[in-house]
Amino acid sequence: MSPASKRSMPKLLLVILNMSHLLLRSTAAKSTINSARSILPSYMSGWPTSRRVTSSCYSANTRALHALSIAHPVGVCKPRVHYVSTLQSSITSVDDDPASTMEQLSRRGKVKKQQTSRKQRRAKSKEANLTRIDKILAHRGVGTRSQTQELAKARRITVGSNPDTPHEERTRIRSPKEKVSWNAHLFLDGKLLPGPPPLLLAYHKPKYVLSVMKDDEKYLDQQRKHLGQMLEPRYIKAGLHPVGRLDYDTTGLILFSLDGALTQRLLHPRRGVEKEYVATVQGLADEVELAKKLSAGVETTEGVHKAKLIAVTDSDGPVDDNEFEELIDIDEDEDEEEMQVDYSGPYSDVRLVVKEGKYRMVRRMLANVGHPVVMLRRLRHGKVELGDLKVGEFREATEKELEWAKSLIK
Repeated sequence: MSPASKRSMPKLLLVILNMSHLLLRSTAAKSTINSARSILPSYMSGWPTSRRVTSSCYSANTRALHALSIAHPVGVCKPRVHYVSTLQSSITSVDDDPASTMEQLSRRGKVKKQQTSRKQRRAKSKEANLTRIDKILAHRGVGTRSQTQELAKARRITVGSNPDTPHEERTRIRSPKEKVSWNAHLFLDGKLLPGPPPLLLAYHKPKYVLSVMKDDEKYLDQQRKHLGQMLEPRYIKAGLHPVGRLDYDTTGLILFSLDGALTQRLLHPRRGVEKEYVATVQGLADEVELAKKLSAGVETTEGVHKAKLIAVTDSDGPVDDNEFEELIDIDEDEDEEEMQVDYSGPYSDVRLVVKEGKYRMVRRMLANVGHPVVMLRRLRHGKVELGDLKVGEFREATEKELEWAKSLIK
């Protein structure tokens, strides 16, 4: 049919022709078209006569046929919304079940069904806890991803049911794409490899240790100690990294995480993960007055910060529990008073909780309310506690702590 004849064709006939062409495959097509014939005249009469039928065909089929749950590539003139809704209601009155017809013809329904099946497959794989062998080897610090792929291709990796599995009973890996359990017992050239790295490690940071994995090149001549020297090389290769920082002269709990998403949730202020500290300060602190000031917010050069006071007790003063006998100069901050050498007055131990991790925030807050900090230690990060962990030692997170950490990334 030529375009000229199409333009001269009555609008009602053209719409019915297009709809019949789209719905011929449906078992309810005849009933639907009959219903459309009775509906169209009352609404078509209100359309401007000067509008061309072909003026807005770019997505008319999408609007018209979405009401029918049918996706078809052929363009149809764009009908009005009330026409679509009325036409949709008319389809529900046909003899055949439209739901089954729509389900068969709807391309959107097919795509959705395929997406669901993919999610189910992924969930099933996740439940089985299967991971590519090259990724597991890289996480265990055997080498980089490309290096572990070469090991798998060379068939140097075997899998056993337990650490004592005889050589002849082990399964040999033939491709880096093969998947095994995350906790599988792996052997390289017959030697048992270390198990999977922990999701979370707790470390008691000593004084005068940088909370970085590598010191800046311009300070290398100072030979400052840093966390990269404390952590086992295999954990570094596996990707364990510190969660935030502690000041150079602050001791206590610092976490190491294997998961970047977990690290972000542990640090972001919006998550409200608590960090508990005990600070030895100069002077006798009044608990009631200090609690009011901290809860109202203390202004510092970095902004206004709040804290929740837990307790205030008398103290005998700072105790040097640092195992590294290393003297360095510490720059004084302009809004906090460092301990004076000749100070011999009373001391207090202040326990408080904050939900942020700004640079030297606790020290700034306490100094600006009249109690300069002489010693600071972190006792808790979220639900992970320092406990009796000795200075410079690591420990893996307990089952209860791991459950809490995993709940943050669900």
